[in-house]
Amino acid sequence: MEIYSKTVNEIRKFNRFYTVTMGFLSSGYLDSDYSIAETRILFEINTHGTCIQSDIVKTLHIDKSYLSRIIQRFCKKGLVEKIKSDDDKRASKITLTEAGKMETTRLIALTNKKIRSQLADLSHDECDELCKSLNTVISILGKEET
Repeated sequence: MEIYSKTVNEIRKFNRFYTVTMGFLSSGYLDSDYSIAETRILFEINTHGTCIQSDIVKTLHIDKSYLSRIIQRFCKKGLVEKIKSDDDKRASKITLTEAGKMETTRLIALTNKKIRSQLADLSHDECDELCKSLNTVISILGKEET
C-alpha cells in the first residue's frame, strides 16, 4: 500500500510542477484568449479534420454539455462550423474554418515555442532521457487506452 501513496504524491508533485511551468493555470493558455481545454479541443478538431462531438468527448473524456458550449462559442467566433451529418441527422460534423485553422496553427506554434524554451539548456542526452521517461509514463499509465 505504501508504494501507491508514494506514487500518488510523486505524480501530484509532477503535475504541480508541469501545470505551473507550462502556464496551464493562467486565465488564457500562453496569453491567448483560450483556456487549456479550449486549446485542446481546437487541436483535436484540427487533428481529425472533420469529426462529431462524441469523438471529442471520447478522446478527451470531457463533459458533452461543456463541449457543446465551447463549440457554440467557437462557431460564434468563426473558428468552427457545424454541418448536419448525412449519416445521422442527430449529429453534426464539426470542422475548423480557415480562421480556426490559422488560430490552431498559431496556438501550436506558441506551445512549441514554450516547450523549446524549456528545453533550451538541455543536452542531447538529457533530451533523449526526457523523451524516454515521457514515453515510459505513457506506456505505464496508458495501458487501458491501447
